[in-house]
Amino acid sequence: MFKESQKVRQINMDDQYHSFPKYVREALHNSWAEFFFEHIFRNIDESQFSVLYSENYSRPNAPVNLLVGLLFLKELNCNTDEELIGSLYFDYRVQYALGITDFDKERICINTIGNFRKRLVEYAEVTGEDLFHQEVASLSEKLAEVAEMDTSLARQDSMMISANCKRMGRMELFYTVNANVVKALNKHDENLLPETCQHYLRKDDKNDHIYRTRNEDAENKLQRLLRESVELLQVIPESLKESTEYNNLIRLLSEQTETTDDGGWNLKDGKDLSAKSLQNPSEPDATFRRKGKKDSIGYALNFVEARDEKKNLGLILHHEQQQNSISDVEFGNNTLEAPVAEKVKYIANDGGYFSSANIEKANSKGIKMSFSALTGKKEVGISGICKFEIDEDIQRIVKCPAGHRPKQTKYNEGNQTYSAKFPRDLCEKCPMAAQCPIKRSSRYNQIKFTRKKYITDLSRCEIGTEEHIRLSRFRAGVEGVPSVLRRMYNIDRIPVRGLNRSRIWVDAKIMAYNFRAFYAYCRRSGLQLLADYFIKVVWNCRRMLLAN
Repeated sequence: MFKESQKVRQINMDDQYHSFPKYVREALHNSWAEFFFEHIFRNIDESQFSVLYSENYSRPNAPVNLLVGLLFLKELNCNTDEELIGSLYFDYRVQYALGITDFDKERICINTIGNFRKRLVEYAEVTGEDLFHQEVASLSEKLAEVAEMDTSLARQDSMMISANCKRMGRMELFYTVNANVVKALNKHDENLLPETCQHYLRKDDKNDHIYRTRNEDAENKLQRLLRESVELLQVIPESLKESTEYNNLIRLLSEQTETTDDGGWNLKDGKDLSAKSLQNPSEPDATFRRKGKKDSIGYALNFVEARDEKKNLGLILHHEQQQNSISDVEFGNNTLEAPVAEKVKYIANDGGYFSSANIEKANSKGIKMSFSALTGKKEVGISGICKFEIDEDIQRIVKCPAGHRPKQTKYNEGNQTYSAKFPRDLCEKCPMAAQCPIKRSSRYNQIKFTRKKYITDLSRCEIGTEEHIRLSRFRAGVEGVPSVLRRMYNIDRIPVRGLNRSRIWVDAKIMAYNFRAFYAYCRRSGLQLLADYFIKVVWNCRRMLLAN
């Protein structure tokens, strides 16, 4: 049964807080604990997590704001679950940050944290709604509001996150999937196991088949493993067809093989395999991607950092974790669909995010997208088609680079193509004729180009301008975010497997990053004085109540 907990701190008269010297209490109020309680813990919306619990009258849940706060503090202090529980019971700052004054009422064990994560994952898998991610986004927005941060200027980047699994070759992948099916069959009914697959039960069988195989024998062994996969597929009973082992086998065969006309199975060529194919049966969500010269198995994290340069404060107001086969263009489109698109006016990107469709969508939302570089050759002088003036209201070419109006002009909605005709004699007298991309004919000279090419050329013509240089320099600073997430928050060492499960860790790390940046800003700007004033007011009111 869901029960919402209190969001105010009521320190008991016998609490050890009163035994601290004055300078210790002042240090506590100026520490991260005070700011965490005031700006994170008190703003956690417990009501949205009520769907995780039964509506029937039963034992109430552990305080949700306490559990969510613990997950944030775990990443903020780089704790394991065991260290987190130790900090909860032995570190007064942690207790103070979570508003705990009575452990008899709010006792938390390590299993409570694990069960809460499990509920979040199960709910996300069933409904597709990530409650924890929504809470992180909401709290980040509130931090920006408290700091009165200007969020109009933002920068976007993506990074690879390594999955908690090893990369397997095709032979080891087939062997491992088969071995898992054999174990499941043997546990269900050992009589179902084919004679040719009995060897998977031997202790040293994997070393014989994988690590002690000569290169010249590899192809034959791979074919043998494929035959055994097919044999196993044929003997799996209906009762096991909902199992993970069966699903991995079906996926492996569909991705790695193709059927022949006579019903046989042939291995696909390695270069024909999809990046989304199964990489390791222990981490079925992980995908493969080669970015630059580096191969990665796991996931990709895209993030948008809004930065107020006057206040020297940057907060990640949008992030998205997906399989690493998702392109930056898709990430960029998702960013424009997210709530952060209503808060920013400029987004600085690298060239990987470029898409004419994304630029048009951004323009429709009043957002200027800048790209540090674009592939392809930049057209020189006035020859670029971006120099032709287009009336966006009527979607027509209205002027050429020299300022001449066309004789005829139209726009094809079907293939999104602009075309215009100019009198030949007019073009011959034009001083820009030698550089103009117009096609000459006997009566009319014609220009024709797609809207996609026009938008691309507009973006290319902006490269080198004063604004482009400024935004490119601004964008370069976002490269430090992946470094911080890797060095300080160990984002490549998430101790769980699965996309939905790992998202909880990533969300908490993003919240830790934002809170640390916010707290550093508060210390610089003197907002801790406001916190001190607020605390004094509260305690004076308390003394007056006690006196009455």
